[in-house]
Amino acid sequence: MKLAIKLALAVLPGALVIVAAAAVAEIGRDRAEFEADEVADDRAMAGAFADGAGKVWEAVGEPAARAAMESIRAFYQDGRYRAQRERYRVSWVDLTAKNALPAAERASLARGEPVLWHETLGNDAGWLHAVAPVRAAGQVVGAVEVAEPPPDLRAHVRRTIRATATTTLLLAITMMLVTLLVGAWLVGAPIAGLIAQARRVAAGDLGARSQPRQHDELGELTRELNKMLDRLEVAAAEVRASTLGRIAALEQLRHAERLTTVGRIASSVAHELGTPLNVVSGRARLILENAGEAESHARIVIDQADRMTKIIRQLLDYARRRPPQKEEQDLGKLASDVLPLLATLASKKQVEMQFRNEAGPAMVIADRTQVQQALTNLIVNAIQASASGGTVDVTLREARARRPARGRHEIDGDAVLEGYDLCVRDHGPGMSPDVLARVFEPFFTTKPVGESTGLGLSVAQDIVDEHGGWLAAESEPGRGSRFTLFLPRRSP
Repeated sequence: MKLAIKLALAVLPGALVIVAAAAVAEIGRDRAEFEADEVADDRAMAGAFADGAGKVWEAVGEPAARAAMESIRAFYQDGRYRAQRERYRVSWVDLTAKNALPAAERASLARGEPVLWHETLGNDAGWLHAVAPVRAAGQVVGAVEVAEPPPDLRAHVRRTIRATATTTLLLAITMMLVTLLVGAWLVGAPIAGLIAQARRVAAGDLGARSQPRQHDELGELTRELNKMLDRLEVAAAEVRASTLGRIAALEQLRHAERLTTVGRIASSVAHELGTPLNVVSGRARLILENAGEAESHARIVIDQADRMTKIIRQLLDYARRRPPQKEEQDLGKLASDVLPLLATLASKKQVEMQFRNEAGPAMVIADRTQVQQALTNLIVNAIQASASGGTVDVTLREARARRPARGRHEIDGDAVLEGYDLCVRDHGPGMSPDVLARVFEPFFTTKPVGESTGLGLSVAQDIVDEHGGWLAAESEPGRGSRFTLFLPRRSP
């Protein structure tokens, strides 16, 4: 409807201009017609008076002719009818008087030709003068002049203006109604359908279609829009299939990386389990040899069995594959649960792990297994980078930070986020700027072939990025490395 109103308002000025021009042209035509009628009337009247005066001259003489013309002049000038007094001036023209008319007009009258001219000077400017010769006995004995003022078209102009205004108003109303009705039918309804279709598409319904009922540009637009949506629907299906495949491949990759870590941990756990197994075996022999102390030996066997069960359960829980489940988690609790799992790997390399929680309860929305995998990859790398007798520091603190430029998560790209930093720092040899620049690239590793897949840090970055956070690395040769895992605070 808005478009129809705009169309009506756009057409209306042109129509008004046409009507106004027609009115002006009509007034001009009327003026020309009035002037032509005035000339014809004055000529006819002057000729009639001249013929009458000539006949009176021939019949009863000059004095009677002049007296007759004087009575006619008095009738029009001093008569009882105002309309006649204002309309005509009739007078006798003595051709023998040189100042009566210019020489050219007197010569024309002497030849029996009527004269016509407009007054252009004085109070009578615009008056029309018609002069006809008076003939008596075959000679021109004088002339009769009939003068008429210019036509007063003011009343006619007022009538024309009123009629034009009325016509214009009716035309405007008619044009507005017709344009609105036709616009609503031919333009408004199709566009409303396209708007409704666009809103459905914006809401995610790519199956929305409009039926083109017209064979004009709007119908063509509707058909092209439907074709575009057909292509978008096919592309969306391909993207969904591709996304599902990518998610499945990514999950397999993460699980493979987790199993790699499990294998690395398991090799250390095997050594760790050797001690409690020896204790269990020895105590079992003592029970056989000395039944009196069986209760004491049985308690030790139970403690060692619980210890081995706990180690194996932690390893199995970490290796188990399950779908992502984001829930409210305490980031400090996740970190403290990871450290015992890696204790054997750290002790085997004689590396001490220290955890400091400076944030207290650090509540985030996260998948427990995925975040633990990311943190495990960071700590394992730190342990491997540390020298024998070194220390790996894991610190949790509150933080307010802006997303780094290289972050792949685009939500709130310019906003300052509140959350938690989980820093893993080693005191190893550090990395050069060239290595640091590529540290998150998939399959990039500085370790010998067979010792690393090169996926640990890349997988960790993907996991953190999917949780709305980021992973940053800092390192200098000879001063160790620090990896900072940032996760946003849980919304209240």
